[in-house]
Amino acid sequence: MTPEGKVVALIKKRIKEAGGEVRKCSWENCRGAPDLLVMLPGVHAWIEAKAHNGALRPHQVREHARLQNAGCQVYVVCGEDQAESLVSHLVALSRSVEP
Repeated sequence: MTPEGKVVALIKKRIKEAGGEVRKCSWENCRGAPDLLVMLPGVHAWIEAKAHNGALRPHQVREHARLQNAGCQVYVVCGEDQAESLVSHLVALSRSVEP
């Protein structure tokens, strides 16, 4: 498994353990979209997973900005440590949202 694949697998595992859902997305005719859509109660976030020291390409920066301008939450994680921290943050946010 690639280093980026390990980050994706970790996110999927932790979100599922928290009762959430993760979708690996494929976009037609659109370069630069984030890798994953994470869905927890009251929290929906796009995540771009990178290996350690992974840098965004210009088309990724543009697409992420488009999503953010439309009101979407977009996160970039580099490595498993950042992925763990982000998942913890998203799970905590989800638990703080009133039903």
